[in-house]
Amino acid sequence: MTHRERVRLAFQHREPDRVPIYDQTVCSRVASDVMGRRVRTGGGLIRFEETSARWESEQAWQEYAAQLLDDVGDMIRELDFDLVGIPWRCSWKPSARLDECTFRYEDPSTSWWTVYHYDVTSDVYDEVDSAVRQEGIPAIERMVQHMEREAADARPPSAESYEAVLQVARRAGGERYLRSGEGAVMIPPGAAWLEACATRADLIERYLDCHVRAALLAVPVARQVGVECLWAGGDLASSKGPLYSLAMFRRFVLPRVRQIADAAHVHGLRYLFRTDGNVWSIAEDLFVNSHIDGYGEIDIDAGMDLPEVKRRYPHLTLWGGMSCGQLLTFGTPQMVRDEVKRVMAACKPGGGLIFGSSNAVHAGVPTENFVAMQQAAREFGVYAH
Repeated sequence: MTHRERVRLAFQHREPDRVPIYDQTVCSRVASDVMGRRVRTGGGLIRFEETSARWESEQAWQEYAAQLLDDVGDMIRELDFDLVGIPWRCSWKPSARLDECTFRYEDPSTSWWTVYHYDVTSDVYDEVDSAVRQEGIPAIERMVQHMEREAADARPPSAESYEAVLQVARRAGGERYLRSGEGAVMIPPGAAWLEACATRADLIERYLDCHVRAALLAVPVARQVGVECLWAGGDLASSKGPLYSLAMFRRFVLPRVRQIADAAHVHGLRYLFRTDGNVWSIAEDLFVNSHIDGYGEIDIDAGMDLPEVKRRYPHLTLWGGMSCGQLLTFGTPQMVRDEVKRVMAACKPGGGLIFGSSNAVHAGVPTENFVAMQQAAREFGVYAH
């Protein structure tokens, strides 16, 4: 059975030869340990290094990007993952280097700017300041106006824009299942954005509508080049629950996710919604009324237990299974193995499971725990036909 067939059967809720296995991010350190050489595969390091290369020169950036894609393809082949995707990158061109680990990105035409910093200890490259943080809603409004001007003249993406994922697939070899990130519907979790939800609902709707228009243009092209799943969604909850009310979810997010999911289905694509946090309070809307096919980044530590999700919503294909925040980070290889066995026993029957971490194999994960997870997934994930 090919990797692609295995994942297709999982989405069809039929039992393949074994449960498909995939992690959307494996940090460079863990991947390098497993592969016995330095590779660039994921985590904040690749986003920082790609930005640094882009700051150096166009040629340095092109060389880094090519090596990154080759390394990701090699990792997928080495770990025998069933899916192919591109890890979270940062290919924006910086406008200034503020210090050894900090870059500023700026668009003078819109007065938009943001500052990102790389923390070596945590392997996190993330925003530490921005126009939105400093100005609040006025900066959001300028951003939305710019997005709307661009959307008015937008055309479908070219097939060549998917070359990165196709290059990784070629490098990995085999008949693997392709996923891409179109279709995200996410309100950024910053204070100004949440304030806008309450005071400028029109602005939030216009912002999300721009993303929907882009997704609808991309869907047929993605399917044409061989993509089979929109690995999308968007973080909307903490461990205590959603970041905004059920009424806001129903106004802002639900109809737009449903619109993209329905369009995906017309073109033969699946839609998997990814979000951390506890989403039980919006589960009926998110898991049923949205028309999504799958749910990922399942936050076990926030109370989203996979067996319970499968029991309540058996139509969903679930991606995850192993807590990356707690067990995979602080447990022992035997504890990891025991949890894989538990999840497989509860969620494997009848298909509908793609096994992996609850979000990412980050820099805090001991390599031996990752190896134990991979070995146990292959041992306990086999179907007895």
